[in-house]
Amino acid sequence: MNRLSAVPHYFFDIHDGIHVIDEIGQDLPGLEAAKAEAIRVAGGFATRPAMMGGDGGALIVVIRDGPDSVVVNVRLVFNIEQPPKQRERVPVTPAA
Repeated sequence: MNRLSAVPHYFFDIHDGIHVIDEIGQDLPGLEAAKAEAIRVAGGFATRPAMMGGDGGALIVVIRDGPDSVVVNVRLVFNIEQPPKQRERVPVTPAA
């Protein structure tokens, strides 16, 4: 919590193969608001697939309320897959 107010202070670290530690954070009214912010951050990555590897990847937004105090992990995983090629159907001719 921010020492000067009763509003909780949360940090949002990004882990997507590279760890980006949030050293600033932000005041939010509570954990539900922090979860919503983490989902918004993860959604921003989902709208830019190239940032997550093009054909798939994972991103974790770690919500902290202090230097070593993790309260929630929000994980976004996506895969882009093409279905396997289907066998060509060969018409069957009835025996005479």
